[in-house]
Amino acid sequence: DILLENLEENGLIFCGLTGLDDPPRPEVPRAIQQCHEAGIRIIMITGDHPRTAVAIAKKIGLVRSDQPLVITGEQLRIYSDAQLRLALDAEEIIFARVAAEQKMLIVQALKDKKHIVAVTGDGVNDAPALKAAHIGIAMGLSGTDVARSAADMILLDDNFATIVKAIREGRRIYENIRKFILYVLSCNLGEILTIFFAPL
Repeated sequence: DILLENLEENGLIFCGLTGLDDPPRPEVPRAIQQCHEAGIRIIMITGDHPRTAVAIAKKIGLVRSDQPLVITGEQLRIYSDAQLRLALDAEEIIFARVAAEQKMLIVQALKDKKHIVAVTGDGVNDAPALKAAHIGIAMGLSGTDVARSAADMILLDDNFATIVKAIREGRRIYENIRKFILYVLSCNLGEILTIFFAPL
């Protein structure tokens, strides 16, 4: 009681409670599913509370089990490099309440495990991870100047589904180039063998 009397905030009347809701885009769950089908692994690394991270991950279909592995920034501080690499073998893993340098450590650990790593981000704290990844993808609408300058690509519509479309198009182009090279090599090889054996 003595402490309350010394505070300026007393005698207040509770008028109401305000909540903020930032729901994921409706096309994200389908994009996540397409990534799973294509063999692309998605790991959530966020500064949000672990419960918030798990709830969002379940909502978008990133997590399907009841008990995914959730590692906080506090836990990550005491992890060795070997422990982090082992933790990344978990089928479903979420990193919550992580700092900027910890995001970069996670990216480096994935690269050490011979993964091709793409990182998305929009804030200043995402810049080190964007720079460390093989492909850094910054948000074009909500992203900061620091994030955009550190990234290799800028996502103009801030939509995760656009990344999935780009991957699909890139794989199609790669497959077409591969088919063309095989076609040219097989034709040229036939011509070379014909010219070589004709005099014989």
